[in-house]
Amino acid sequence: MAKERLKLLSLKGKVIAITRPKEQARELAELISRLGGKPYVVPTVEIKPLRDRRPITEFVNNVLNGQVEYVIFMSVNGVTSLIDSLEKMEQKDVFLKELNKAMIVAIGPKTEGRLKDYGIEVNLVSLQHSSEGIVESLRKMDIQGKNVAILRSSIANDYLRLELEKIGANVLEFLAYESTPPSDDSKVLVFLNDLFKGKIAAITFTSSSTAQNLFKIAAEHALAEKFRSYLEKTVVVAIGSTTQRSLEQLGAKVDVVPKEYTIEAMMKALVSYMQKNNAGGQSEKGSKTV
Repeated sequence: MAKERLKLLSLKGKVIAITRPKEQARELAELISRLGGKPYVVPTVEIKPLRDRRPITEFVNNVLNGQVEYVIFMSVNGVTSLIDSLEKMEQKDVFLKELNKAMIVAIGPKTEGRLKDYGIEVNLVSLQHSSEGIVESLRKMDIQGKNVAILRSSIANDYLRLELEKIGANVLEFLAYESTPPSDDSKVLVFLNDLFKGKIAAITFTSSSTAQNLFKIAAEHALAEKFRSYLEKTVVVAIGSTTQRSLEQLGAKVDVVPKEYTIEAMMKALVSYMQKNNAGGQSEKGSKTV
């Protein structure tokens, strides 16, 4: 049965581009390979530790002093960066003990899993795996006047903070890591050339920054309009509605958005779309939630 299911969900040798950071590309690449596709890893985001550790130190002190009642983790990167900082500060054990006294919120199952790896008890996982999902989940709880800490990247927008403040939370934001375009864009330029040659069947975007950085690099090399035109011939996949909106704001039409914002659901939706449209980048395009 499993083999028949895998055959049914086969990507049939199609080349699927992965734009997420190098450290996180492996799982998606393996999934694409298991589905019969050929993963093409072209990271458009680099995750870097903070040069100034004062924000994370302030967060740690707030937790140790019992001044935080809710902590929201927005990504695996945030968890990893926090643990790395704690180990350098030699405060990991005492901090984790205090952290577990707070209500811990994870944006999705991958972040939840990483938190549990370090002995952090997760109280709430957003069903939508997005900022919007976190807001809707916390809206049902009494967070009026509560201190809610958010560990975020250097490029996160203000949506979550503003929405939580509207429902009465005292929101504290702390930078956990830096998210930047790749320091060397040569691999991205090779990828664009392969795209222009028709070698890419689909491109997956797992965050707004993966899309924004790719368009930025294309623009820096006077390739933005050509890139947009070739996206019309390629299946464009967004992991969720926020990433979809970012792509559409950049002038790209999104073909596939899963109902559940995980890479597994994203790939299942992509396979379903390709089977229904016989797509290798040449089908009639139009956004579809699967």
